[in-house]
Amino acid sequence: MMTIRRAICSDATELKRLNDLFNGDDSNTAEAIVKSLGSNKNEIVCVADAGDRLAGYCCGQIQSSMCYSYDYAVITELFVMNAYRLQGVGRRLFEFTEHELIKRGITHFHLSTGFDNSAAQSLYRSCGYTDTSVMFEKDVKK
Repeated sequence: MMTIRRAICSDATELKRLNDLFNGDDSNTAEAIVKSLGSNKNEIVCVADAGDRLAGYCCGQIQSSMCYSYDYAVITELFVMNAYRLQGVGRRLFEFTEHELIKRGITHFHLSTGFDNSAAQSLYRSCGYTDTSVMFEKDVKK
């Protein structure tokens, strides 16, 4: 039985494992994940709990800007392990995360995904999202 719920600090080791699969080894430490889960009030992290392990996670960040009269959310991550894909887990995680953000007063959502990630694009479109822009990114070496 798959349970979709908010992440808790004891999920940190499993979240690190999933995050390493999605974003590359050592993207963050379990200790930093615990700290973020406990202190970052602008982020909502939700997980798909398969009982003995986490099958996926979704993160949403609440953003404020002087440019808008409202706060909005950016869905920053959605990852489901291959063994749990095409079973509705990603959709359930995504919709649960949206609902948690809506409970916080959010009415506008943004997200980005890869140009070649047609599965994710299909999911987002089926959830009512439209293509509106191109996102650029840059890493600055210190």
